[in-house]
Amino acid sequence: MEEPVVIRVEGLGKRYAIGATPTGGGLYDRMGRLLGSHRVPEGDAHPSVWALRDVSFDVRRGEVLGVLGRNGSGKSTLLRILARVTAPTEGRAETRGRVGSLLSLGTGFHPELSGRDNIALAGALLGMARADVAALTGPIIEFAEVGRFLDTPMKHYSSGMYARLAFSVSIHLATEIMLLDEILSVGDEAFRDRCQERIRSVVREGRTVIFVSHSGETVTALCDRAIVLEEGRLVHAGDAAEALAWYRGRIGKAAVPASPAGAAGAVQPPR
Repeated sequence: MEEPVVIRVEGLGKRYAIGATPTGGGLYDRMGRLLGSHRVPEGDAHPSVWALRDVSFDVRRGEVLGVLGRNGSGKSTLLRILARVTAPTEGRAETRGRVGSLLSLGTGFHPELSGRDNIALAGALLGMARADVAALTGPIIEFAEVGRFLDTPMKHYSSGMYARLAFSVSIHLATEIMLLDEILSVGDEAFRDRCQERIRSVVREGRTVIFVSHSGETVTALCDRAIVLEEGRLVHAGDAAEALAWYRGRIGKAAVPASPAGAAGAVQPPR
């Protein structure tokens, strides 16, 4: 029996204005208006750029979908919309299940709070009971290997410590859908190998992953399928190895590293 669709993206588009005057009440917005930054010549309309345009695909429960594309192709914007960090300009993106996201290093962590407090905060934001978060704190700490610094404010953590704790929190807390943006590009080789194995284990549990990466080798090792974004549009979809080959042929072999042969099996492309 085919697994149900848990992520559905239809005609998704996101447009950003270039040079728009800040309108918020924050300190940076007020300073920008005072200093005249973001100013557009008088009489000119604000230009805009489409970070995403007319993107559609489905992801079924238990799948790992890779997202390939050059810098500026819209990969991170796609994840931000799925994580409800920003709203689309057009189209829609539906998710069915609790979503955990790791969009950039330390996203969601408060630098003044300790690692222990940030674990509790992450669980509370997901609506988890305090007792459930407490039961997972031990495994989170063990995987991240930051026990000595758990009660230290995270502003004192190195980038590697941030990465280990951020990934461990994301992978252990109760989410049905995970959004990962280049997390495996940080940390030592042993940690990256452990992360890959942990992703495989949560997929076997029935969780769904969307994984953004520039590493073709990692995409073919972890993902069932992959899509390719180019200038905000979905230009190709297929099984991971085939999509990577198409991507490399499109932009040149220097864009991504070679991947091992036969690392992914063929599956149906997204509808």
